[in-house]
Amino acid sequence: MLAFGIGTPIFLVVQALISWFVYSEAKKYGSRSPVVVGASVFVLGVGLAFVFSTVIELVVVELLVILIYLLGVHAAKRRSASA
Repeated sequence: MLAFGIGTPIFLVVQALISWFVYSEAKKYGSRSPVVVGASVFVLGVGLAFVFSTVIELVVVELLVILIYLLGVHAAKRRSASA
């Protein structure tokens, strides 16, 4: 049985921040529908939290994916600047 505690609003805020970041990156790089991308990340994140019954691990994985993405963008900028 699902239980909602004090962590639920905190998780939703963190998930909204992650979705906002994805939306802003999609908008920055000219995605056709950045709103759909951002909303999809939010809905999938919340859905996966219910499916896997875990929040901390899900947020850690999402933040690791964002970190790897940012490292890749930084490396690509450095590579193009030196060429």
